[in-house]
Amino acid sequence: MQTDKRAAVRTKEIESKTNVVASVEFVVRAALHDAAEDDFVHSIAGRIIAEPENRGEKDAGQISASLVQFGEALDHGIGAERLGDGISGDISEYWEHLFDVETGYPKEEIQNEFEVVDLDLLIIDHVAIYPEFRGLRIAEFAIRRTIDIFGSGCGLVACKPWPLQFTPSVADDQEALKRLALPNVSKGEAIRKLRSYWSRLGFWPLGNTGIYLLSVSQRGCDLSSQDRGRGLQ
Repeated sequence: MQTDKRAAVRTKEIESKTNVVASVEFVVRAALHDAAEDDFVHSIAGRIIAEPENRGEKDAGQISASLVQFGEALDHGIGAERLGDGISGDISEYWEHLFDVETGYPKEEIQNEFEVVDLDLLIIDHVAIYPEFRGLRIAEFAIRRTIDIFGSGCGLVACKPWPLQFTPSVADDQEALKRLALPNVSKGEAIRKLRSYWSRLGFWPLGNTGIYLLSVSQRGCDLSSQDRGRGLQ
């Protein structure tokens, strides 16, 4: 059995020269029982809202994330082997690359590079901004607020930048493609631009895995105070 925990997080942080104020409203899904491997994986759906001056609220985009409580799972007696086998395929990929399958703790090279303090992992699955509201750094602020709110207790924030227009669930959805109006570029060029964008936000590539990582303990810069890239997706 599952329930939606609705957490309306009104973060009015984006006031630009166009007088647009943006916020994000999260819905978190969590199981009502524990001790199974996937009970420690919580999906986070964020609706991004913009309020242009005197025009009321409008949907501006969406952000999707997953909070994986590896630390909590280990505390509940779920061993490293069960974690690796029991979590969904997408998440188990992160597990295999980041954690020692015998101990359940970050691999030595990950620990040395990113100074991982906590075991939980926050995964940013995707963020999408609708055409009317691009160029206002809304995606950047939505990512930052997602980390602020759900990153407590996490050692790393991870993502795997991949253009939505080349994701099967979106590529086959003409209505979604029309609404997103994503750039008409090759897959290679889209991947390159998207990875460059996440790099400018402080995420580092993990070899050739396609995974990008941000250390929570090393997260010292305030994204709102720097002129980051504006190629929002």
